[in-house]
This record gives sequence, C-alpha cells and structure tokens, in this order.
Amino acid sequence: MVSDQAAITRQVKEASDIVAVVGSYIHVLPAGASFKAICPFHNDTRPSLQIDPKWQNYRCWSCGAKGDVFSFVQNYERVSFKEAREILARRAGISLEGTPQENLLRVRLLDAMKWAESVYQHYLLESPDSEAQKARLYLGERKLTGPTVRQFGLGYAPLDGEWLVQRATREGRDLSILKEVGLLGERETHRGFYDRFRDRIMFPIRDSRGQTVGFGGRILPNSPLLDRAPKYYNSTDTPLFQKKELLFGLDLARHEAAKVGYLVVVEGYTDVMMATQCGILNTVATMGTALNEKHVLQLRRFAPKVVLVYDADTGGETGVDRALELFIEHDVELAIATLPDGLDPCDLLVSQGAEPFRKALNSAIDALDYKLNLLLHQAQGSTLGIKAAVDEILTLMASAPERSGQAAQVKRELIITRLAQRLGLRQETVWARYGELRHEKKGEAARNIPKPLATGANSTKPPAPKTAPASPLERQLLELLLADPPLVMVAKKELKTEEIQHPGLRLLLENLYSLQEAGAYPDLDGLRLLIDHPALIAKAMELQEVGRAASDRPALLRKVLEEFERRALLANKQQLQNRLHSAISDEAALDILRKLQGRGTATDPFHGETPS
Repeated sequence: MVSDQAAITRQVKEASDIVAVVGSYIHVLPAGASFKAICPFHNDTRPSLQIDPKWQNYRCWSCGAKGDVFSFVQNYERVSFKEAREILARRAGISLEGTPQENLLRVRLLDAMKWAESVYQHYLLESPDSEAQKARLYLGERKLTGPTVRQFGLGYAPLDGEWLVQRATREGRDLSILKEVGLLGERETHRGFYDRFRDRIMFPIRDSRGQTVGFGGRILPNSPLLDRAPKYYNSTDTPLFQKKELLFGLDLARHEAAKVGYLVVVEGYTDVMMATQCGILNTVATMGTALNEKHVLQLRRFAPKVVLVYDADTGGETGVDRALELFIEHDVELAIATLPDGLDPCDLLVSQGAEPFRKALNSAIDALDYKLNLLLHQAQGSTLGIKAAVDEILTLMASAPERSGQAAQVKRELIITRLAQRLGLRQETVWARYGELRHEKKGEAARNIPKPLATGANSTKPPAPKTAPASPLERQLLELLLADPPLVMVAKKELKTEEIQHPGLRLLLENLYSLQEAGAYPDLDGLRLLIDHPALIAKAMELQEVGRAASDRPALLRKVLEEFERRALLANKQQLQNRLHSAISDEAALDILRKLQGRGTATDPFHGETPS
C-alpha cells in the first residue's frame, strides 16, 4: 500500500542523518552550525558544499547542486530514488520488504550469493590444498596481485562435485536457494544436489551497487574437466542475474568514469582486472556478449561517452556495426580503440605497461569515422565504392528505430552532415538517399522523412512549446503545503485540484491529496514514491525550501485559499458577462444580470455554490 511505503520512506529518512551519510562518501568538516565539504558533483577546488543538519539538506554554492539525503545518494550513486531509498534502508537496517513476497526472496538470494563469494574466496586464499595452490599459481602467472584478487573478490571452486553442497549443509544453508541462484544443480529424480562450478576460478559478478548477483567461472588450464567443459561458464539467468544486462567491474569503474567522462568496455574479466591494477580504473566488460542496448542505457547513466576496445585482428570485423547502430539510436558518444600488435588488453598491459593502453584510449576514433575509414579503405577511391559506403551507413540509420524529439533529429542531421563532408557530397543528396532507404525499410511516406534543422536567420522552425510560468498564488500554495504537510488536509477540504492551472503544480497537489486520502503522510518523500519525474521533484524541493522560511504558515494558507476563492468568483463573473453579451433573449439576459448583481436564485455563485 502507498501508506505503508510512504511510512517506510519517512522512517528511512529519519534514520539517515545527512551529515553522517555524506560523510560516509566524502570528507566532511564542521563549519559553525553546519558542515562543509569538497563538492563531488563538479571539479571543486575548495569546500563549496554546505550540509545543514537542521534542515537535513545540502547545497553547493558553486555548481548549484542541492537536495536532501535521498538526492545526495541518487546523484552520487547515479541511481533512481527507489534505489537510493534501498541503499539508505540497508545502511539503517530497515527492511523494505514492505509487502511483495519477491522482496523477501531477493534478500535471501543476495545473502546466498554473498555467502558463496566468501567461501569461494576463503578457499582460494587460505586453503593449503593442492587444488587451491594451483589456482593461486595460475593467478600469479596472469600477473594479478593479491590486492587486485581481493578487490574483485576472486575465489576458487574445487574439483569435488559436492564441495559446496557439503559446506552449505554443514552450515544449515537452504540448498533450494543455492539452486535458485544457479550455484547448485539438482539430479534427476531428486536424488540430491551437485555443484555447478568445479575446478574454476570464480569471478563474482556485481551489480552497479556492488551486490554480488552471479559468478563467472574460468576453468584451470590443466583441469581434468578441460576436454568436456567450456573455458568460461557463467551463472544461468536468475531473478538476480541477467548476463545480457550486466557489466563486470561497473561497481568499481563508475566513480572514476564520472571524473574522466567515459567508460572503457573490454571483452574479458582479466582485462578489467589488469586495467584496474594498472590504474585505468574506468574499465568494464560485457558478459561474453556483444554490446547491446541495455548495456548502453546502463553505461549512459554513469558517463556520456563509451570507448570500445578491440584488438587489431577483430576490430574491423566484429562489433563495430552493432556499435554504430547503438551510436545512431542513443544519446551516447561511442568511440573505437584498436590495440597494437593484435594483443588483448591484459596481455598488452602485462607486457608493455599502462602507457600503450592509455595511448590507444586517447587515440580512440569516433564509431562513425571508424566505420567510414574501413569502408573508404575498401573503396580505394572508386565511385561505386563510395556509393556503397554511403549506402551501408545510411542503411544502418534507416534500420534503426526513428526516435522522436529534438536531440534525435539533431543527431541524424550531424551524421548526414559528417557523411556529406567526408565524402564530398551535397547534403541534399545524402538526405534524399536516406529517405529512399528509410522508405524501403519502414514503408513510411516520403513526407515523414526527417529534414535538416534550419539554422540561422532563415530558420522557420517554430520554437518548442514551453509551459507558462506558474502564477505566484499557485506557487505559494505548494510552498506552504510542501513545507507543512498537515496543512494538506486543510487545503483539500476547500480547494479542488482543477483550480491549479500549472500542470506541474497540479500534479504535485493531486498526489499530495492522494497521499492524504490513503492515510499516508502527505510530504515530499511520499510524492517521490508516486512521481517518477526528477526535475519536478527538484522543483518541489525548491518550493519546500521557500515555504520553510515563511512564518505562521496556517495564517498564510488561509489568505491563499481566500485568494483562490476570490479568483474563482472573478472567473465566474467573467463567464456570466460573456454570456450576457451573447444572450439570445431579453429574459435570458435579465436572468444573467440578476446573477451578476447578486440577486439570483439559490444556485447563484454569490449565494453559496462553489464555482467550478
């Protein structure tokens, strides 16, 4: 229920002192009645972030970042409100299981994964068994250091097919839960369980918040199972783990990516680990799958640019076309980095150090230019080759979903412009060919083909529609209600939401009323559960801040409500005057005139009926 979730949200916030929470992420210093810190949301050179323990909020006087404890976690962790609430709830020891049974199951599944990671890691690092020693020797041969192995939580699953089963049984673990997360299999006819991972280095796969949700297992090179088992073996898809969505190392890379502005995508676990070990901290890997839309959407949360790393042998053959499609479809900058000598990142870093890898990243070529370079090299200057190059790029564009909106249209125009410039063609010619291919692919009429955006003095494109500013009266109403939630009940008795003309403020008021009706506390934290609109919530926080500065808010609300009533009466009077001018008979005009003079019937708006 909304009321239950709103109550839990309020409990989480009350248990999360903003000074302590911010201090767990960055260094905080006392400054009189408040605290200060280096702002993590811009390149701050002196403490510009002020944290106010009284109002439990923060503000950067340099970049303008501000909000409460939920906002800070959202922006620092780059997560949604509900994810930030979950992080803070876990920190405060508050259960969000609220109601759905799935939440309780998820907690048990995560606990099972955390336990498995610890026992695998303990066996790798502490066991004197010869198998563990071979695993340690293999990691040493790969030049992975002890701190790196510990940082990524690596472990080892022994050759024995029931090692984890027996360990879990001794510790009273639920074997069905371990089966649910893909660590155990069940024999036919229910004759017991067996370990799914055997004689493998275990790589914990973590989500962006650092929770272990799956494993990747790499079989040892001298394993007796080598001939009948794959080299790499991932967890099966579970309620926690979907390999097509996850990125290895993202939990460690995302903070560095926020600083440098891009994420590096490689192909293997050890590539990520060696890059991190060599100081290239913004590196992640896919789970043995090509980069896809879900990956890009997740990467885009943490950085505006993605650099894909290919070795020289495969860079022109695999992944580039798909990368270019993703570049066309999404608001992300994609570049291709090619490594020298056909080495993979781990081998290059081990043999030559970090500098050649950094050089390759710094020399990464935009995905569109990379593809064009390949095509033009193949064309060797021939007219037919150039035409084929144009068609190949435009076909990728035409095959992609044609997303609406200004940003998407700008991107299409930029691609067409760059194509025309690189190939020495007129833009109109390229647009026309794109139109033909789009029509062939999608069957759309030529009139629906996007045209270049007009620019400069000759632009005839109408400006994008803008929402009219809210009236001061409507703003003041929301300022008071957001600052003083008990006043929502007073407003609800006297004011209908239809009287609020500004759509954003009306949405806030509607949901405050909904919280009140549901028996929940009608405050800003409750609104966050109902409204998934960060910009509107940020505006609500501004309004709340203004309202908190007002004294005697109940008296101010009374004046505001009286002004709304006066506004409604004036509007009703104007309607009557308009009707008077268009009255079709003397009798109708006389009836309207009586109402305007306050001598109407019992339905006269001046005699008690609330105007609508």
